[in-house]
This record gives sequence, structure tokens and C-alpha cells, in this order.
Amino acid sequence: MPGADETEVLPGTITDVRPEGAVVRLSDPHGGARWVLAVAQEPGWGLQALWFSFIAVEAFELEGRERLGRWYIRLGPPPEEARQRL
Repeated sequence: MPGADETEVLPGTITDVRPEGAVVRLSDPHGGARWVLAVAQEPGWGLQALWFSFIAVEAFELEGRERLGRWYIRLGPPPEEARQRL
């Protein structure tokens, strides 16, 4: 749950939106990347709700669809390089 002591915040980018959910590229602190599928599950709180709030999603490995658990995502500020282009 957001704000819980065990919460880990990872930066990521939604790279694709598919009928089944959003493809998210998570940034690895060591320079790599991890790709997951975030599937909104709450009625009325789909990906469209990201513009004003965080949403709960079921997270799956993109390849093989292994369930990773219930995660929460929210929009954040754009990365520095994107801000420079604005």
C-alpha cells in the first residue's frame, strides 16, 4: 500500500498500452531494465485514472506472464531529459 514502511518506489515509463494493460519499463538502479505488464483491476480506476491519482494494478512479467503481485502506480514528473525538451 502506498506510504507503507515496506514500500519500494521504482521509476518507470509506460511504453505501450495494450487491451490487456500497460507495458511498463522499470529502471534498474544498476543501469538495466525490467519490463512488466500492469493490469488495472478496480472498476472505474483504469489507466485513465492516472491523470489524478495512483491506481492499483496486478503486475505480471511481460514474458511468461508470471504474476508479481498487487502494485500501485502513479504518474510522476518527466525525466530530466524530457523536461529539457519542453
